[in-house]
Amino acid sequence: MNQLDRVTLASRVFCIAAVLGLTLLSRDGEVLFSLVVVATVAMTAVYVSLVTELRGIWVVAFEALVTGLVIGSAPPGGVVLLPYLVVLSLIAGITRGLVGLATVMTAELATVLALPMLFAEVEGLQARSEVFAPWLLTSLGAGLLGAWLREIGKAPLPVSDPSYESARRLLTQLRTVARRLSAGLDPVSLASQMLATVHETTGTSGSAVFVRVDGGLLTPLSYRGEGANERLHPELAVVGRCWTEMVPCDAAVAGPESAPRRLAAFPLRVGSRMIGVLLADVPELLDRASTADLMRELDAQSIRLDTALAFEEVRSLATVEERRRLAREIHDGIAQEVASLGYLVDDLTATAESEDQRARLSALRGELTRVVSELRLSIFDLRSDVVASTGLGAALSDYLHSVGARSDLTVHLTLDEAPTRLRAETETELLRIAQEAVTNARKHTDARNIWVNCRVQPPFASLEIRDDGGGLGTARPDSYGLRIMRERAERVDARLAISEHHDLPGPGGTVVTVTLGTEHALPEPRVKADR
Repeated sequence: MNQLDRVTLASRVFCIAAVLGLTLLSRDGEVLFSLVVVATVAMTAVYVSLVTELRGIWVVAFEALVTGLVIGSAPPGGVVLLPYLVVLSLIAGITRGLVGLATVMTAELATVLALPMLFAEVEGLQARSEVFAPWLLTSLGAGLLGAWLREIGKAPLPVSDPSYESARRLLTQLRTVARRLSAGLDPVSLASQMLATVHETTGTSGSAVFVRVDGGLLTPLSYRGEGANERLHPELAVVGRCWTEMVPCDAAVAGPESAPRRLAAFPLRVGSRMIGVLLADVPELLDRASTADLMRELDAQSIRLDTALAFEEVRSLATVEERRRLAREIHDGIAQEVASLGYLVDDLTATAESEDQRARLSALRGELTRVVSELRLSIFDLRSDVVASTGLGAALSDYLHSVGARSDLTVHLTLDEAPTRLRAETETELLRIAQEAVTNARKHTDARNIWVNCRVQPPFASLEIRDDGGGLGTARPDSYGLRIMRERAERVDARLAISEHHDLPGPGGTVVTVTLGTEHALPEPRVKADR
């Protein structure tokens, strides 16, 4: 039932209810019988319109014929039913326009006036016309109004992108729902809650949550327990079996000293779809009832985690858009203003009265040129991002190429990147750390060379940024670069190390190292999450 069907049904019901009230007040049994007939015809018409392919105009026309016969054959009590003719004309005008109105009005005139003319005397016909004519005119007016409303509804609406309209509605709903959530929409926090649930049930000494990323790989989202990130990884066969079969699985594996230990893998399901696997070291297997209870709890928490992952993706897209907006603001605002100052300084230099003035203006012009260059690099920093079609290596390569082209630095890049991907949020944080490290070396260390070594073998990743500058030096009170890098590393559960090296002549340079996960041998093929 569409919106128009609801309008026509509501119009019939309202009119019949109003007439029923008047009939009950008059206590006229004959009129009540006529009303029952009209209501039965109305319900039949609605049913036929909804469940058959019969055109609506013929259904309304038939309804008008029967109603007109009932009204025309039962005067003067039938006068109470005359408002229903107005409803039928309105429905005909709204649904079929002027053609529908003409059809229904013909049926009403034929049954209410023309047919009774054959059997009525002249005086009776005149009295009948005086009673029925105002209602028939009202019915015509209502039908014309309905036809006009139909034409208004067919008029073209303002141009609107349905994708944006749909996105606006969904985001509005998301904002409302997010405010009501008790656990929030942070994937890492929700994964930690799942690990806590498993720990309470199984007494596990270590556990991990792995979720699927764009490349089809299972990558770590959260760990619990000492050394869990070293001994639990998604390449284990039990994880692959759990992902494929979508049921809890277990396996015995050798411990650090060949002591057997038991691993249990629990599927993280949302309906018939897998979003990840929870892997845990368990002292003993759970019985069937306990496993079923635990899976019911994990299934309930999985939908929260899936929602949080989707929200994080939306938030990342919004962050990218905001960075691009800031880049446009800088380019169209302060960068243009500083460039204009450079042209003004050029004019002043050309008209300088002394060599001393000319030298100072030239120095000022050089400083303005440096500021414009820094602004352009800042714009590129803001616009640099990891996209789904490339990955961390491509984004890092583009960024360092631009830095080398726009500055006096010589950039050396070494990439060792697997075909599979880390989570997009993790790749973005690693890129931002590299940008901050390169910016610090370029601005504060007088470096001439920067070496960047990037190795990505999910779930392991290593990023090293080394320069030949003057070292760390003394941090300024208003300097937040190192603090921001540490916060970004903590956000993706990575380890950040910053130190000086002295393997080159001259003052020691700076080494920034970011390590994600633990590098280990892969005894079995990597698990491809292709569901």
